Amino acid sequence: MKDQRVNLAALNLSNVAVGIISAIDDIRDFNFLAQGLARVPFPLQARLAKQYIDRYNKKQTKAGFKANKWFSRTIAKLKPRFGVLFRISQEMPFPWHILNNKDKTKHHGTVTAKYCLEIILGISDDFIEETEEETTRLAYEKVGQYCQTMGVTIQWWECRHNDLTIEYMQIALLKAKCEKWWARKLKTVRKRYLELLEIATGQVGKDLFRSNKNREIKRKGISPYSSKNAQAEFIESQKSGRKYLETLELESDKGDVIDLINAVDSGVANPVNRRNELMLRIRESEELAKEMGYVGIFYTLTCPSKYHPNSEKWNGTSPKEAQAYLVKTWSRARAKLNRLGINYFGIRVAEPHADGCPHWHMMLFMPSKKVQTANAIIRKHFILEDREELIKRYANRESLYKTYLQKRKAWGYKKSQGIKAKAPEKFYRTFSPRFTAITMDPNKGTAAGYIAKYISKNIDGFQVTDHEDAETSENIEVNPVLAWASTWGIRQFQFQGSPSVTVYRELRRVRKPVEQFELERVRQAADTSQWKEFVKLMGGMCIGRNANFKTAYQETPYGNDYAEVVSRVKGVFTNADDKAQAHRMLIGEYSVDVSASLLTRDTEWTKQLKGTAELNRAEGLGFVGEANQSWTSGNNCTPCNTTTSAESKLSQLGLTEKEVNELKKGKRLLINGLIYQLSGNQLLTFDASDRIDKQKKGEIEHFAYSFARKDGHKLPDKNHYVLARELVTLAFNHALNHKRVMPNGSDWAYAQSIADGEIEQDWWD
Repeated sequence: MKDQRVNLAALNLSNVAVGIISAIDDIRDFNFLAQGLARVPFPLQARLAKQYIDRYNKKQTKAGFKANKWFSRTIAKLKPRFGVLFRISQEMPFPWHILNNKDKTKHHGTVTAKYCLEIILGISDDFIEETEEETTRLAYEKVGQYCQTMGVTIQWWECRHNDLTIEYMQIALLKAKCEKWWARKLKTVRKRYLELLEIATGQVGKDLFRSNKNREIKRKGISPYSSKNAQAEFIESQKSGRKYLETLELESDKGDVIDLINAVDSGVANPVNRRNELMLRIRESEELAKEMGYVGIFYTLTCPSKYHPNSEKWNGTSPKEAQAYLVKTWSRARAKLNRLGINYFGIRVAEPHADGCPHWHMMLFMPSKKVQTANAIIRKHFILEDREELIKRYANRESLYKTYLQKRKAWGYKKSQGIKAKAPEKFYRTFSPRFTAITMDPNKGTAAGYIAKYISKNIDGFQVTDHEDAETSENIEVNPVLAWASTWGIRQFQFQGSPSVTVYRELRRVRKPVEQFELERVRQAADTSQWKEFVKLMGGMCIGRNANFKTAYQETPYGNDYAEVVSRVKGVFTNADDKAQAHRMLIGEYSVDVSASLLTRDTEWTKQLKGTAELNRAEGLGFVGEANQSWTSGNNCTPCNTTTSAESKLSQLGLTEKEVNELKKGKRLLINGLIYQLSGNQLLTFDASDRIDKQKKGEIEHFAYSFARKDGHKLPDKNHYVLARELVTLAFNHALNHKRVMPNGSDWAYAQSIADGEIEQDWWD
């Protein structure tokens, strides 16, 4: 039997695993790998098989023996987690061959959207006699349950039993039958599920060793905070996103044009601007705390061991679920603090342990008399869950002391070598390491200094390259942390008790003085980056909804494809409500009593492909811009010999000096149905009608396929081409009547509105 190959069909193996196993000639190695992989959860088989075969095929002595040894060690390492791994694999939202491929996952959104539509139509047909509200509610329940099986939560699902209105349910159903909505949701499901598998198989964590040759610190193929796959996808996403932004421009209703990437870099999306704003707010918040007589407390809050993948008690929870635990626990502690009237303000930073489990650092300022009470409340809530493990840990104080001595010895060695490292702390309390509270000592540094490393580490690592990471004992790296936050959708920074930063940012958009006194005062404070003064004018810290100034929004009913009410920021207004004024006067803060508003966004911007604005202006003047040049190939141009003086030839066409200069810049000019371009010492001509015909054909083909997809067809039929031809003809005629060679955005919008029956066609079109 040892010389007989096992039957692969009888084993629970993936197709990829079967293919790799079949490539092994040695019968013993064949059987060893096949039987070993059959014990592994399905999604892991292909990965382990590929890693095995890479080692097995190495041109080294005893490569097969080393591959088998590696495989045995890996299986032994994963064996204690087989229960968790099998549970994770059973919760796989859709088939592995789809989940493991980014493009297939995106395409699967079309399948799920179509299935949701079938559910909705089926309920409409089965419950004809029911009211619209009852059928909508039934469809919402059934679609919501299906979404749960896919790892997606339909909008307002948690509120379905709290008198959810029919309008909200209809919006959610419109999203559920949209393939774009599903593509976005499944993209998130995919990357989080794959990352959870990486965590479960030990690919995320702290695993360092010293090389035997030069004692250099190396890592055993794993990565802290996030996996290498997650980091690679994050970097690729950042690059592709930035590359896409570089192809777009913004055009205002006043004719101003700027590159979209420049607008993005000038805002808080730029890591430098984001870090500077955060540091400004925390530094001046500390100055305000000193004026108020508040003290600063630095908290570190962590999760129970069952949320940590490096713990034996880990139950398979993801970092997202661990973050939800921290949020929920803090909400309970915060509610208790508010009921007792304890005011506090500061900042919260969420960052990962080496194994990916999140923990929080909070710098809070509060009255010195309330510190003990606040500490007791926060400590009580964060050690409530699984408290028995803390008690057992405290009972084993001898082991803790030995661990402390080892850490202190390592710290002393680093200190002697000039390496910056944090001194270890003694853990003799029953609340460690879940809860740590350190009262800030002004003699040792400022609050900004306490929190600066955590802010920089979670943004761009500015000026922290020489600091050692407490988790990994390495120099701080940024990409793994950013990839972790992006993968799990975890908010890294959140201010506590601070006035609205949106008001601050909106006021900074206005550069000119305004007439209204109160608005001008707060505008000047924001414009000159005086956060402390801005907070005072807002009504102080912890003012909440009773702030002096609020953000003004413009609401658009049915503002998107899902019939939602879309809110857009338009400006700032004074909060002169009687209750708000009474509250501000009661606490002795500055209060406004005059109703006024300031429009901060009086310019409408349109996002479009770069070069569109230049193209539209050129066509209005008879020019064809560079964006049009690709529509006509070189075979259609007729070269004309010119003299050495290009101006003499161009003057025969009756061109103005401005038009000649535009041609010299490489642009094209439309004259009497012909397009002219200057290229060196040649004047090239193009047939404008030929170019327009090619454009029309391309647009008709595009819209025909679009109409076919909307009807659920892969290929367009005759009716689709008829509709597309009518739409394109309308757009081109409308452009021609407005003296444009090619349609722009308004022409296409006009044609689409007529096709949808929203407006009537102009008689001259």
